[in-house]
Amino acid sequence: MKQKNLSVNYFKVIPIINEDEYVKAQNKITKAFELPEDREYENVYQTYGEVGLFEKRKHKNDYIFGTFAFTQTENIPPKQNIKSKLTENLNLDEEDGLGYQTSFIFDKKTNIIAIVSRRPGVNVTSIENFIKLNFELPIFRFERIAYKSSLDNFLRTSSYRKLKIKIANPTEITPLLDNKGFAVTELSNLIKEFGANKISFEVTSTAKDSLPINPVRNVINNLLRVTTGNVETMEVIGNDEDVEEKMFNFISNRISDSISVEITRHGEFRTKEVYQQLELKYQLHLQFFREIYKNKIE
Repeated sequence: MKQKNLSVNYFKVIPIINEDEYVKAQNKITKAFELPEDREYENVYQTYGEVGLFEKRKHKNDYIFGTFAFTQTENIPPKQNIKSKLTENLNLDEEDGLGYQTSFIFDKKTNIIAIVSRRPGVNVTSIENFIKLNFELPIFRFERIAYKSSLDNFLRTSSYRKLKIKIANPTEITPLLDNKGFAVTELSNLIKEFGANKISFEVTSTAKDSLPINPVRNVINNLLRVTTGNVETMEVIGNDEDVEEKMFNFISNRISDSISVEITRHGEFRTKEVYQQLELKYQLHLQFFREIYKNKIE
């Protein structure tokens, strides 16, 4: 049997609100991700189709398992004969399309969601948009989870020698970078001006001097919130004698796993199998997540 590996990425769903309202907002988010069955949901648009929920959610202890499905209804490729190479339309009905599923596990104790990443499939932004469309919630964001010790060391570092960034299809993320401080906004403007398919740059200080601390932290902080996978390289080299860790790689330092699914001719939605693997992977990080990212209580 052929197997395909799929990545699993972890996000903390964080309300953007003042401290006094934080717990109330956090609890609303927890409730929303239960995605109750006794209501109707509106689909959201994703390029060439729509995203909606697929089948019922599964509840187990503090976990919620669910699956979003992307139905491609535009730009549908034709079927093609392997030998003759002749192509022919699929002749789908008006309401039919090609279906791609993306499953998740949500932990109600931490508001962490682990999402299976697959292309074609449902992207993280579409899941965010689906929740925002169907629930009245305060502003929130999905923040990729990294190993906390490295992030703490980065913030402790008082001198940075080098910043290296590489972004693929950068115009896709400029709306996420606008009005986020001078350095980040200037980066966004540069991307828009050139309209390039890929942008990369490296900024280095002299051996004794440091790059401006706040702009470096602001760039990293905002790029960490980009959940689309466009940021391919995000590295900082520190120059602080009091901090042992010098090299900060914010891509490789993100927590991720992989699961495997059987490849079949017709690509059935194998949600039961995926849920079992998601739970096993999440359990590997459970102690760390519950210690560091546990929801606040009043």
